[in-house]
Amino acid sequence: MAKKILIVGAGTIGLHCAYYLIRNGHEVEVIDAVAENDHSGCSYGNCGLIVPSHFIPIASPAMLKSGFTMLFDTKSPVHLPLLANVKNTPWFLKFMASANSGHVNRVMPALLQLNVESRQLYADIVEEQAVDVGFEKKGLLMMASTQKGLEEELELARIANRLGILTREIDDSALRKMEPDVQFNAEGAVLYESDGHLNPQKYMLWLKTYLLKQGVVFHHNSKVCKFDLFKGKITGVHTREAMFTADEIVLAAGVFSSALAKMIGVNLPLIAGKGYSMDVPTPKWNLNTPLILSEAKIAVTPMNGGIRLGSGMEFNGKPGQVRHKRVQAMLNRTAGAIQSFEQPGIEELNIWEGLRPVSYDGLPYIGRPRNIQNLIVAAGHAMMGMSLAPVTGKIVSELIEGQKPEFAMELLHPNR
Repeated sequence: MAKKILIVGAGTIGLHCAYYLIRNGHEVEVIDAVAENDHSGCSYGNCGLIVPSHFIPIASPAMLKSGFTMLFDTKSPVHLPLLANVKNTPWFLKFMASANSGHVNRVMPALLQLNVESRQLYADIVEEQAVDVGFEKKGLLMMASTQKGLEEELELARIANRLGILTREIDDSALRKMEPDVQFNAEGAVLYESDGHLNPQKYMLWLKTYLLKQGVVFHHNSKVCKFDLFKGKITGVHTREAMFTADEIVLAAGVFSSALAKMIGVNLPLIAGKGYSMDVPTPKWNLNTPLILSEAKIAVTPMNGGIRLGSGMEFNGKPGQVRHKRVQAMLNRTAGAIQSFEQPGIEELNIWEGLRPVSYDGLPYIGRPRNIQNLIVAAGHAMMGMSLAPVTGKIVSELIEGQKPEFAMELLHPNR
């Protein structure tokens, strides 16, 4: 039976929920707090990586160990401004409790399954719609500049192989064949053959246009300020301009989902993880394969005739504030790993900054909170929002259809 669905949030998660719901014949409206042409969100500024390779959750012993060595360095990939995070102490305690090998072993298969399914759904969407959004399946190189870094990547590759992920060690000779234009300062690399990438802005603009043609109604500049509740159901969603009703509500508002959930008594532990990206022209060389600089913690994706660099996890960073020291450190680390990289001046760059919604255990929140009958949460995807968006949309659609998704939903539950 067709239902009226109201989606709060027009990022990649919300739009993919709309994509699968409208295909099932539902009436879909989307509320978004920003202007129609505002493309400043994480869904547009990310590096476009689709990553079955990212099967280890952010809450892990390795992250805990490396994180503590970087947390208080304002130029490091991971930064924790202490005064800004006092209020987030409960989140950090939950994170530390989750960062153990038992948790990692328990969730790795689930995270891998989600990413593999999502990559296939991207391929299906692009083929079915015959759309050019820069979608390619060239894999992802994990590039190490030091012997220690390479040994760590090879150990992760062995774990990946046990899970069924295809990897290949890339030595200097193979690397030159793959990337003849580029000179690296590298000990070696591991190629994750199952990964892919796309141009996130092209994809998002296409998807929104497609949904409009299919009858999805968008309400921009509409910030949710209140929910009406009656007997465990949301009976009204208020913005400053209007009140909306629907059979089902999908909360997919990224980092703002936690505050919105709190209005209706749902505890959704999320913290903002601020990151940066920038497009850099490379007129003298071309990169073929996306890569991650292991030690530098920087993603490098061929995009828009050059490369897009992405990095950073500044816990509870402020929106609209560009820390030039952190951006300069990104450029320096990139130049240290890629000899062909000619550093531009910061003033030449259009620097994107955005807030990723990070859960305490490295898994997104997808499902129905126990105390609200007609609410589905889809948030907390951290750096994998673009990668996991299609599978999230499919799961939300299945939940609304009353089906049981074939995933470890107990690990994703909002009340876990």
